Amino acid sequence: MKGLDMNWGGPGTYIFGSVRYSAWYAVGLLARNENDDAKDANELVRNIVSYQFTDPTKVWYGTYKDVPDSPDPGDTWTPEIYTSYDPNIGLFIGTSFIIVLEEFADLLDAGVEDLIKQSLYNVTVGEGYRNGGINGDNLYPVYSNPWFMRIMLTTYAGNLFDSANFTFWGNEWAEQGIAAFDIYNTLPEYNSGTYNGVVLYALSLWGYMPQNSTIVTRATDLISQIWTNGVGQYYNPTLESLGGPWDRAYGYDMRDYFGILGGQITGLIGGIKNKTAPLPVPMVGSLHYSDAAILAMLPVISKFHDPYVPGSVISQLIALEGDGHFFRAQAVSPPFDNVDYPRNYTSWTGAGLSVGGIEVDNYVVGGAAINPSVYVPASILWRTPIGETAWINACYSWDISPFN
Repeated sequence: MKGLDMNWGGPGTYIFGSVRYSAWYAVGLLARNENDDAKDANELVRNIVSYQFTDPTKVWYGTYKDVPDSPDPGDTWTPEIYTSYDPNIGLFIGTSFIIVLEEFADLLDAGVEDLIKQSLYNVTVGEGYRNGGINGDNLYPVYSNPWFMRIMLTTYAGNLFDSANFTFWGNEWAEQGIAAFDIYNTLPEYNSGTYNGVVLYALSLWGYMPQNSTIVTRATDLISQIWTNGVGQYYNPTLESLGGPWDRAYGYDMRDYFGILGGQITGLIGGIKNKTAPLPVPMVGSLHYSDAAILAMLPVISKFHDPYVPGSVISQLIALEGDGHFFRAQAVSPPFDNVDYPRNYTSWTGAGLSVGGIEVDNYVVGGAAINPSVYVPASILWRTPIGETAWINACYSWDISPFN
């Protein structure tokens, strides 16, 4: 929180200039609750809600403007998903509001709780406007990180507002997301230091959901399998980083960039004091540091996550077993992949070395996120003699076709 405090300009401003990150930071302020923290959090929440799009005739209804001084979608800024508006911002903010209501309602000023509830209602209705393949939206069940946040938001809203419609869709979307996972017991959006962390964050909200909801029946199992069939196999404790290949990567050495998953691994095994955690040192100002605002929320919901990470996986995170291990996995993301040829992942994790590659038949390079620039289908990471991590990657580039 001290690092985040350094990046917030005080009342009337937004941490990292972002409405989304300010919502995460507000959770941390309420959790810390020292001096003016609760007062500042309440003001942030009021301001965040004021940036929600509330015209139900617009396809971006319910999400939020992320950059406060940006123009609304319209004549000045052509309406285009992920450019002039981002519906996933609504999911990041909406799910953080769930934590506020469930954990810190007693710290909210008069009227703020009602503002949050109305805002949650709006964003949940807006989620119903989204459909993969329509209006440029790529939200299919295989786009794992927003899909599971969508499930949690809608399931929670169904209970909060006693809405049979929200409840139906929360359960329906849960069935679809679980079915996509169950094909190979892997996330379709596979092996990402950032977005696997987002899925685990979303699933960790299960404790706030009605106990008869579809997602609650599988959430803890999905958490366990994501660690067993993914993270635990690729994390290399001798490199203190997640090995490749990666469906989406914003960096390659977790000690050089902030990955949300690095925060969750650190929560499980420690390593901050002796600098063995998969986090950049120093973290403030590091690559992708703004995502570290999620660290304000992860400890609050860890009670719904950490007990379901298998002990065998925690052992793998702490120390390499034997000389290392091979691992093979499969995943598929229709309509972005050829379903007859799933993505085949092969990796080796050894002392000071992680090697991995994907055999793939994509219709869309990089899969559901439609972001080829962060798709890394082959990678070698190794520890150099001076203790740094080096890498050679096959990375799709917009400038050099087809691989850089």
